[in-house]
Order: sequence, then structure tokens, then C-alpha cells
Amino acid sequence: MLEKSWKKIIRRERFSLLTIPALFLWFFSLVYRLIFLIIRLRSKVKVKIDIPVVSVGNITVGGTGKTPMVAFLTSFLINEGYKVGIVSSGYGRSSKDAFLLPGYKMMNESHLDVGDEVKLLSQMLPEAVFSVDSNKSIATKAIEKVEGLDLILIDDGFQHFELYRDIDLVTYDAGVDKKLLKPFPYGVMREPKSALKRADIIVITRSKFARDLNQLQNKLKKYNPSAKHFNARFTATELVGNGQNLPVKYLEDKSVFLFAGIGNFKSLERQVFALCADLDFAMELDDHQEYDNEILNKIKEKADKLDSDLILTTGKDWVKIVDFDFNREFYYLNQTIDLDPGEEKLIDLLEAALNLTK
Repeated sequence: MLEKSWKKIIRRERFSLLTIPALFLWFFSLVYRLIFLIIRLRSKVKVKIDIPVVSVGNITVGGTGKTPMVAFLTSFLINEGYKVGIVSSGYGRSSKDAFLLPGYKMMNESHLDVGDEVKLLSQMLPEAVFSVDSNKSIATKAIEKVEGLDLILIDDGFQHFELYRDIDLVTYDAGVDKKLLKPFPYGVMREPKSALKRADIIVITRSKFARDLNQLQNKLKKYNPSAKHFNARFTATELVGNGQNLPVKYLEDKSVFLFAGIGNFKSLERQVFALCADLDFAMELDDHQEYDNEILNKIKEKADKLDSDLILTTGKDWVKIVDFDFNREFYYLNQTIDLDPGEEKLIDLLEAALNLTK
């Protein structure tokens, strides 16, 4: 409920009654920036390990493609013969327990214990090793003990200042509305764009949604000309269901009911709209939405009323409700990343910078 209200306020029209609560958000954004600055100035690197550490993070709240990028890099590196560890805080989970498990075991844990993103990643990457702890430094120290690890990826580690990283990769979402690029909670910026100076690699995600990609590239390069810059497009590859996978072309003559609890719902909505015959309804829920029967039955009843051919969501929503019967086809949209200038160049860059050997 709070997130829904917050999004309404920051997305408001210029002249709106929501301008009044927006003034309060503006004030709190000043407080937020001051507190963040103090934390940043007082933070010192306390944890450094012998295994190469790569952080995949961002400078905004909400989804910029961090987790898909972690999945993409891990899958590619595993195929290249490396043993990869993934560190996560398990954001949104209700448990405070720490977990250190290979993916093929982690996938059997409840999303309530390990988090929806870890649950999904472990299903996608059974050969990876996962360490989950509310403190990423502790999680990293724990996974360091796993024999044979070649490198560790930190999911959302750019603001975790006490942990040393060999490489900071930052994802920047080209699909975010320009008017939202204000300090949190008045907007979605965790840090100003000047924070990109700390990045070693900058990846513009959802690049096809940029109004002027060249202009955006040039702007980001001004903040950090020495960083390596890439563009990334999210491409839908297949529909994943309970027991069956279908090509995305299956949507071409189908009416779709879409729902999801993710940070950047609008980008997903635009993507699905372009893939299906009719987008009957798009229901935006809170990021990391926790589902109960009331919400699920509301979705089912709405889809019944609209007579949608199928229901579609994201992977991290799907893993939480896969067993619910919507009385119609139910899938999540699997995504891959197309990199420009290419994933091989990014992997070569990591190998050279980290002195990785197979």
C-alpha cells in the first residue's frame, strides 16, 4: 500500500493535489541525502577476500536489470568453465537465517526464507553456489570457504561500502521516466549520477527504450569516461509454465492478463504489449509482492471477467505462486540479455581484469 501511494506521488502530473505530499517527500529526500553522505564518508573497507569479487548494482531503487545481469554473467561464466558464487541479502524474505548452498539445493528452499530472486536464480543456475545473509560482507566471508570458487558475484552491492570489490558493474535503466530521476524518496535515485565515477563497467539496460541512446551514452561517459560502457537489450525468449515451455510467438494471437511486483513495471508492460494480440489488463503490484489468496483470487476473477487467454507474470513472481490454479494457462516471461558490443567482450574484460584462468 505504501509503495503504491509513493509511486502515485512521484508519477503525479505537474499540477496535482499530490503536490502537497510530494513536498514532504522532497524534504525527506534532503534528509536521506544527508544520512547517505554521512554513511558514505564514514564507511571504510573492512572485508577483503582472496577470491575475485564483482558487484552488480545500480544507483536507483527498483528494477534496472541487476538480477538478470547476475544470471546472464553467471550462466556465461559457468559455460566457460568457471565455478561461480552468488551473494545476496535475499531482499523481501521473512527469515533472518543465513544460507550457504549450491543452486540445486537452494532451489528447494522457500522463497520466504531465501527471497524470491534467490529462489529464481537457483532454479536457473543449479551449478552456482549461493550465500544468503542480510549482511553481504558476512555472506561473502561465508562463501569464500567453498572450495574451488573462481569468482563471486554480489547482487546489488554498489552501496555496500564495507566490502571490497575488484570490479563494480553498474546497470542504468534507459526506460526510467526522466521526471523520476530525483533523489529518493522524491524520486528513484539512491545516489546522484556522479556516483558512476566509482563504476568500472556501466551497462545501459533496456536500451531500446531510450529516447536518444547516443545522447544518454555521452551523458554517462561524461561522469566516467574511463569506465567500460555497454548497452543491453532484454529479449523475451520463451514462456515458462509448470511443466512446459513455449516460444514467445505463442502470444501473437493471444489475449493476455499481466501482473507483476517489480520495480519497473512500465517497461515490462510495454514489452508484453508489443508481443501479444491484446493486453487485456496490466496489474502493477508492490516490488517483491507477497501473495495471499485475496490477491490471487482478485487476479483470477479479473482474468475470468475479461476472458483472457492466459495469465503472464515475471519469474520472481511465478516462483511464489506456481501452484495456484488460475483456471487458465499461466506462464512467466523468460528474458535474455543481448549485449552491445557483445557478451564475449565483457567476459574477456572480466578475465583480464581479474586474472581468471580456467
